[in-house]
Amino acid sequence: MAVVAGRSTRSLAITMITPQWTPPTKSQLAAADEMVDAVIKSLRSDRGVHAETAIASAARMAGTFLFRSFNFLNIDAAPGSAVFSDAANDYGPLLIDTLGSGLVTLGLAKPSTDMAIPEEHKPHTTVLETQSLIEAPLHEIALTHNLTLEQAAHSCALVAARLIQMSAQVLEPQIGFALAAYAIVEGSKTMPAPRNVAPEKKGRLKWRK
Repeated sequence: MAVVAGRSTRSLAITMITPQWTPPTKSQLAAADEMVDAVIKSLRSDRGVHAETAIASAARMAGTFLFRSFNFLNIDAAPGSAVFSDAANDYGPLLIDTLGSGLVTLGLAKPSTDMAIPEEHKPHTTVLETQSLIEAPLHEIALTHNLTLEQAAHSCALVAARLIQMSAQVLEPQIGFALAAYAIVEGSKTMPAPRNVAPEKKGRLKWRK
């Protein structure tokens, strides 16, 4: 069941001010570099890393960190439930701006968000499974770089851009961008689960379809 979020501790600040996109800071860029490795370690299996799942996971965490930054009050929603809010509508698109900017910086064109995601390119995990696997290590990296939750969200968007670029040989960047854009929205409008520490996975990196 979907829930419409009421007031948050940021509600007064976001009511009168139109959010503006700002370029990532050096701390956010440094955190993103470390987060790329953390996502890969957490999602690697014996078959390698599923590109779509990795991209969607980083983007979902961008949305999740943004959701947590709103500090909504008195939400009666189970983890995994849809939660709609003006805050997500206002601040979520800025994450997609960061995603697009990251792609351009990496030498890729910013694709359109209008592309439908083919069924065979859907991620293999749910939002809650994603959070269970990678939120703890990503949050720890954000704390190390003294990032707020909102700043960490933008670092995760940069991670998604980097993963799109890294997996371009097995996944068209346009599909990767569409996956990431959808996952950002998904994360920013889904009630998060409690944080959990994911086991570290090691081995040779191999991208797979």
